[in-house]
Amino acid sequence: MKIIAEGAKIDPTTRIGPFSIIEDGVEIGPNNIIGAGVIIKQGTIIGEENIIYSGAQLGVAPQDYHFQGEASFCIIGNHNIIREYATISRATGGGEKTIVGDRNFIMTYVHIAHNVKMGNNIIIASGTQIGGYVEIEDYATIGGLAGIHQFCHIGKYAMLGAKSYLNKDLLPYLLASGNRACVYGVNTRGMQNHNFGWPEIDEIKRLFKIIYQVKNLDECKKRLNDESGNYALEFLNFIKKMKRGLCNLPRFKT
Repeated sequence: MKIIAEGAKIDPTTRIGPFSIIEDGVEIGPNNIIGAGVIIKQGTIIGEENIIYSGAQLGVAPQDYHFQGEASFCIIGNHNIIREYATISRATGGGEKTIVGDRNFIMTYVHIAHNVKMGNNIIIASGTQIGGYVEIEDYATIGGLAGIHQFCHIGKYAMLGAKSYLNKDLLPYLLASGNRACVYGVNTRGMQNHNFGWPEIDEIKRLFKIIYQVKNLDECKKRLNDESGNYALEFLNFIKKMKRGLCNLPRFKT
């Protein structure tokens, strides 16, 4: 038995398992596989060829005091894997969106809160909790049981280690871990796995040293502005948009 509201729009090629509930206003594209006991709430729009495992809940009301029941959305792209008991909230604010892009792997018990924006090809390991308004860019990797504070921004190809608590913004291509998370260098292995060459990796390492050797962000932005190349521009644009401040280097005891 499954419950599908009359107002839901579901492509006939999508398969839905027993005991799943799909509410009015849901739109689901072709060739999705939806397991048993999945709940898909109003305002959820799902693309094509996603696999959604048992017990996942999509488009749930935000866990946010500011939410007053307004119509908002949870947008899921294409070719995502969403494992058992993951929860993804729809947004706070009339017409606002929580967005999950394409080809992401969201593992068991992950919580993605309201107004989050995720890009493509992101891996989020089991038990990770992501606060509201977080932005995660393409190819980022988040280790299991991590906690990410609201409004944080994680750059592309960055990696956050397991059991970390991130309360600052994590630049692209960097590796961070710990509670509270600190930056330990460049995500060399991750970039190698995505076919970055050594000249590119060495350039990113050089810019990493510039960013973390200067005294303040104004000087950092000036130094990056004086550099040429796409990677310097990426770092500069990321820093200009930061809301939570830059994730720090560790302070070792002597």
